[in-house]
Amino acid sequence: MSASLSFSSQAQAVSGIQFDMTSDAALSFGVLPGVQIGASAKVLYTSTLPGGGLRVVIVGMNQGVIADGELLRPLVSVDPNATPGTAQIRIGNVVATDPTGTALALPPVSGTVQIIAGSFTQSFVAGGIVNAASLLAGPISPGEIVTIFGGAGLSGTTDVQFNGVHAPILYAGPGQVNAVVPLGLDPSKPATLEIFAAGLSLGMVTPLSTAAVSPALFTQDSDGVGPGAILNQDSTLNSPSNPASAGSIIMVYGTGFGPLNPPATDGQPATGQANTQMAVTATVGGIQGDVIYAGAAPGLIAGAVQINVRVPHNLAPTPAAIVLLSVGSVTAPAGVTVSTQ
Repeated sequence: MSASLSFSSQAQAVSGIQFDMTSDAALSFGVLPGVQIGASAKVLYTSTLPGGGLRVVIVGMNQGVIADGELLRPLVSVDPNATPGTAQIRIGNVVATDPTGTALALPPVSGTVQIIAGSFTQSFVAGGIVNAASLLAGPISPGEIVTIFGGAGLSGTTDVQFNGVHAPILYAGPGQVNAVVPLGLDPSKPATLEIFAAGLSLGMVTPLSTAAVSPALFTQDSDGVGPGAILNQDSTLNSPSNPASAGSIIMVYGTGFGPLNPPATDGQPATGQANTQMAVTATVGGIQGDVIYAGAAPGLIAGAVQINVRVPHNLAPTPAAIVLLSVGSVTAPAGVTVSTQ
């Protein structure tokens, strides 16, 4: 199941935070970034604790504060052999700092999961169907690469269908499937999703909201925030040690940017350029950047897009300039950065 972990600063200016998450043996969990991580241009880091659980660190290359609201989205699985009752997820060893690095006090918290007897046949829910680039839930769009989170049974997935139409599967493993929404999906109507393993349905999600576009940008850590999966003009990976020059062109990669002209083919890699039908605009570090090209990413499967943007000439050097791309009137989630010099 998908849950939401909200953050309250208690009227303090919190710029960075670290804590440990542990749970009872009946539960296992992972975490996805919440909207406030991207909105504050922070990055989510996790590491496994020796005794089980996760250490979570949320920091950024800025002195901005983390606003109150959704901080994380835990994905929780229950052991099928667990005894009915309650199980806890605990958050402890909380350490926070203000923009100057001064330590702040935040209390530990805990939450409970109610375990009930009975069989569970649906191994995924609408909240666990997210954009593969941003890892945020929302309406699905034609050609969008999505990640579906659920039970361990997803590793045997052999077929993913949206409105009965087979979707290209990019990955199927324990608790996760990556697929591409069929390009022919009608965004004016709600959709259904059904997943099959060995010819048997794992369950259906309906209705799913849809939209013509649902843009998001891929990141180097694949968690939707932080340094983008961005290439410099010489096709090397952008990083603080390899920044892009002002006036140069960067190549940004994303998904959910809508139909192309000429149209793409489900499950096939792009062999050449094909422009997005809707106009794409960009800002880098809050300054308008020229979009040189927006469309198919040659060599990558239909659904992945490449946007070439000229870094503004008047952008000051920074290790983490926010990149915002919009297709039509819809803007990709904030939190993706590029390093410039």
